[in-house]
Amino acid sequence: MRIFTLLLPVAFLLPAASAQKINDVILKRDGSRVRGLEITEFLFSGVRGTRGKAPYEVPAHHVMDIEWSDVPEEFLSGKAAMNRGDFQAAAQLFGAVTSTRPLVKADAEFFKIKSAVASVGSDKSAAATAAEHAKSWLSANANHWRTPEALLLAGRAERLAGTAGTATTTLKDLEERAITDGFGGIWSARAKYELALTLIADGKGAQARSQFKSAGNSASDALGTASTADKSELKSIATLSRVGEGETYLLDKDYKKAESFFRQLAGSKESALKAAGRAGEGEAIFLSAAATKSPNDLRRAQLALAKASVLDSSNGEATAKANYYLGRCLMLLGPDKEGDSFKQRAQAYFEIVYTSYPTTRWAGLAKAESDK
Repeated sequence: MRIFTLLLPVAFLLPAASAQKINDVILKRDGSRVRGLEITEFLFSGVRGTRGKAPYEVPAHHVMDIEWSDVPEEFLSGKAAMNRGDFQAAAQLFGAVTSTRPLVKADAEFFKIKSAVASVGSDKSAAATAAEHAKSWLSANANHWRTPEALLLAGRAERLAGTAGTATTTLKDLEERAITDGFGGIWSARAKYELALTLIADGKGAQARSQFKSAGNSASDALGTASTADKSELKSIATLSRVGEGETYLLDKDYKKAESFFRQLAGSKESALKAAGRAGEGEAIFLSAAATKSPNDLRRAQLALAKASVLDSSNGEATAKANYYLGRCLMLLGPDKEGDSFKQRAQAYFEIVYTSYPTTRWAGLAKAESDK
């Protein structure tokens, strides 16, 4: 009986010890963390919860991400897969997440969609499925702080699925709500840039050119009041929008105009524009030479593309484009000009693109070339 008396208090303590207090964390855009929360609500305005017994709220434009308390292993593994660029695995892992907390489950579904869109490549069927899931998520989470990004992902998936008209409607909705619902200037710039890509995909060169200019202006305007965390992306959008203007000439098959535009861009004082200009110049020369397979022009393209890779020290978009077209140059030059190893070297270029730059639009194209 004495032994039982000694053990009894411990036995009663075990259930209390095993019960874990919720300790969610908000990662803020300034790099700080808000710990010790139980997050209970996601709204356009922000993330709400309790800290101790007191209510607590962080405005949406200050929130970078959420670290959930006692999150399922599949969720953590999904995040790790995203970070290493394995988006197919990430989508599967997030799809397997189970949780008794509805907000955690909704977050897992969101990241499943984000991963699925990133892994689409040239698979229009997969893109259509991702778009459908994004729209379903939006219907179920109408007042969520991740709504702007979900709209952007839906529009991107619709573009990749080849439904430009639907994508245009979705992205214009995001552009308007960036103002009416106060999402912020960065969302206006993102929406406009994505819409410009949609117009290019729809073969509307002149409209896309105008839209790229609008996206670049929006990004530049937003820089004045942007947080430090957003400035890098806004500068990237401004650069990519300038590149997009040049690519509209490629769409129109005005290769001389495109080459001239990009060569002028390469003369910029900004290193990002220099790299983008050289990559675009190489692209224009390559596309012009593709029909004739002129070795001299393909060599000129290789030189411009190689310079782009050296100059690019920012977001990698120029490097991804340069490596993609360097691979294609090798394939066109063939064994007579590049030796028996030309295919292996081309494959190496394509692999660099889809493994090192998986979030760029060149990754899917490089994977498709690699699989031929």
